[in-house]
Amino acid sequence: MLTKSLLVLMVSVLITSFSLNSYAQRGPREMKDSARFEMGIPKLTADQKTKIEGMRVKHLKEVTPLKNEMVEKKAHLNTLESAEKVDRDAINKTIDEISALQGKIMKMKVNHRLDVASVLTDDQKVFFNAHRGHEGKGHMDMGRGKRKGMDDEMGGNPNQPNCPMNKK
Repeated sequence: MLTKSLLVLMVSVLITSFSLNSYAQRGPREMKDSARFEMGIPKLTADQKTKIEGMRVKHLKEVTPLKNEMVEKKAHLNTLESAEKVDRDAINKTIDEISALQGKIMKMKVNHRLDVASVLTDDQKVFFNAHRGHEGKGHMDMGRGKRKGMDDEMGGNPNQPNCPMNKK
């Protein structure tokens, strides 16, 4: 009886430690989009929720292809930069294309926020505006972390000492 209890205790401790380790690796859950944030607005009516959800779906349908295209352009940029014979004109053209996509996405995000704000009451707008820029982020900006590719732009990754960008 004692060995069974001890075995159950050891297995539960093991499971708990694996769970905590996986949470620690991932950090606070980031929101995939603004849906959870928008639905956190106080005192939303059923009509407001329906309208906001419709706006969110429409926004995601419009933005997703642009984000996918941007990922493809960034991959193409990496290919161009690592080619044996570097084509500076092609690199600059691809950078311009990425910048144009980023500008479109930013404008679409702002328009989406303005559309959502248009269905809110004044009290709800105060909450909405006070939390601008926090949707999609964990507490104190910890949920996002660096995205792949950001390390290169920032000059290396201090958390990875073997990162080639750290060797200057």
